[in-house]
Amino acid sequence: MIPGGSLMTDDAAGHGRLSMVRPVESGPSRWLDAMVPSLYRSWRERAWARQTSRAALQLYREVQVTRPELEGVTRYQEVLARHTGLDEQRVRKIIAGAENSFAIWPVERELRFRDVVQYLVVYQCLEAEPRVLGTRTKLTTIIEEEIPDSY
Repeated sequence: MIPGGSLMTDDAAGHGRLSMVRPVESGPSRWLDAMVPSLYRSWRERAWARQTSRAALQLYREVQVTRPELEGVTRYQEVLARHTGLDEQRVRKIIAGAENSFAIWPVERELRFRDVVQYLVVYQCLEAEPRVLGTRTKLTTIIEEEIPDSY
């Protein structure tokens, strides 16, 4: 028997098979029904952050070897362009967003590759679901696990 449910007949006269009817206001099941999409979205964000971080780090290392003359922001731009396939203008927009989000505020410091990847992951998550106002997951933790502090 379903918790909070009751047995009812198929017709008003009491004929037919018995079936289980769940009340509309079933507390725990409503909560679970509401939580499943949220849990799935969190899992998807975490998986995307991990996958993007690994792929971006691998590209970073390739660019480091194949184009050693590129350093700092120019290297980050090359990695982003290869990773995303975006044009130069959109890559610069992502770099500028990362600088504004991490390297200028709350304390001015040099932009790191990890900052760029974090900004990219959030940007892509929000772009994938425009009606969503933010991410559900603390993505910094996942990205820090995948990209060492030295990057």
